[in-house]
Amino acid sequence: MKKERIRYIDICRAIAIIIIALGHAFVHSEHCGMIFKFLYSFNVALFFILSGYTFKVKDKFFKFIKNKFIRIMIPYFIWATLFAIPFLLLGKSVSSSLNIKSNFDILTIIKNILYGNGINAALKQNTALWFLPALFSMECIYYFIIKLFNNKHNIAKFIVLIIIGYISTKLLKIYLPWGVNTVINIGASTFFLGYLLKEYNILDKIFSNWKYMLLILILGIVCYAFDKGNISYVEYKYANYFLTIVVGACFSIVILYISYLINENEALEYIGKNTMGILIFHKLPILVVQTKLGVISNLLIDSNLLVELAISFLTVALSIFVSLIINYILKKICPITIGEKRTKKIEKKIEA
Repeated sequence: MKKERIRYIDICRAIAIIIIALGHAFVHSEHCGMIFKFLYSFNVALFFILSGYTFKVKDKFFKFIKNKFIRIMIPYFIWATLFAIPFLLLGKSVSSSLNIKSNFDILTIIKNILYGNGINAALKQNTALWFLPALFSMECIYYFIIKLFNNKHNIAKFIVLIIIGYISTKLLKIYLPWGVNTVINIGASTFFLGYLLKEYNILDKIFSNWKYMLLILILGIVCYAFDKGNISYVEYKYANYFLTIVVGACFSIVILYISYLINENEALEYIGKNTMGILIFHKLPILVVQTKLGVISNLLIDSNLLVELAISFLTVALSIFVSLIINYILKKICPITIGEKRTKKIEKKIEA
């Protein structure tokens, strides 16, 4: 059972990163706005829930921080810096193609990289990177929640986190570094929900009866219908805060259930095990297709729904394929750039 659970979690990670990439492909499409809005209602919540579901506290604090910093923040700083180079060279032409403003200079980019906050397009060289500092902050904060309060009164803690998140959306008007706003506002509650799903084996109980899943799906649809406005975790826009949490939770559980039903799929599992590389690199191929391919770029942005959907799906497939190739190469020659350690050839030692 344990092995099966890991496999469908990897599949769910794959679906989650595909949804993120689709959102980035749909964002400038003329006729895919409603699909974009729907995907953004739960895409980041799904990643936080998955992170909470797989979260473990094994090491002492400084070792924990060191490992997480290497795993998450080293790739962030490396690629936020490297992506700034083509952005400085091509940023103006790309921005004009997408009808967005771009007036960043080198000092501004450096400041934004160090601050690690994606608000107001601060990480425009690769907007997807904002999630990494937010995740790092989330895991560090949650380490203390686990250590200080152990495993008692979890439901009460969940309610408190939701209340604190709601108050912060109303009163916290400053932009804290490394995505702390996102963590306090809504990240902690969704992350903790993922932890609770694992701790109490809730998914096993829900998945055992399809009627539970139907109720969750209906609840998600109804709350989404009443949750007016666009949702953006990076911009701290949540429409109705409480409905946003319910929508994110419901659709995330639905995606988990779909992954559970798929159960085994080597291609999706491989993608799910390499989401870091896809998160880092998928945006560039999408941007090239959106802005540099003439007729195809124009069709993606302004044609009709079916054409835009077809081109978007092909673009995402291409971007994931390219990202996986880059990820594979980096894993062989410089794994630290994607948050991994160099694998040791244990078999040779055993043979010797």
